[in-house]
Amino acid sequence: KELGVKVLAYYPFAMGLLTGKYSTSSLASLDDSVLLSTTSKKTSLETKDLKAYAVQMGPLLTVMEDIAGKRRKSIAQVALNYIICKGAIPIPGAGNIAQLRDNIGAMGWRLSPTDVRRLEKEADALGFGFEGAGFKRTSEKFVGYGTEKWSLD
Repeated sequence: KELGVKVLAYYPFAMGLLTGKYSTSSLASLDDSVLLSTTSKKTSLETKDLKAYAVQMGPLLTVMEDIAGKRRKSIAQVALNYIICKGAIPIPGAGNIAQLRDNIGAMGWRLSPTDVRRLEKEADALGFGFEGAGFKRTSEKFVGYGTEKWSLD
């Protein structure tokens, strides 16, 4: 913050898990037919990761759905606005005009501090960090030929 540097949040939707594409009810019965119909552009590695994460996402999605409903926003807008509230700049993808409009709807308002705390409480309770094509709090990255590690010392 002191230097005016902002963090760019790449993959802010965690493979679609934070868009509302997968509801808490559809996640409960997630199987290969659901994945194949909704993730045609995903690699087999991404699909495997998605299945692993999806099972555990219910509590966080419930809170996101609640906040989205109260604010008359989409789950994706809540996800993007959370990133904005934390001082980062999200880089969301948009495969069509509806998704672009949804992304734009995350601007011009802010989650309350209470909403941010609720989201963080549920996210922390998940007990895992996103890896693969999703978010990952780490000091390494996959670079195509292996894993590269770094340090900010």
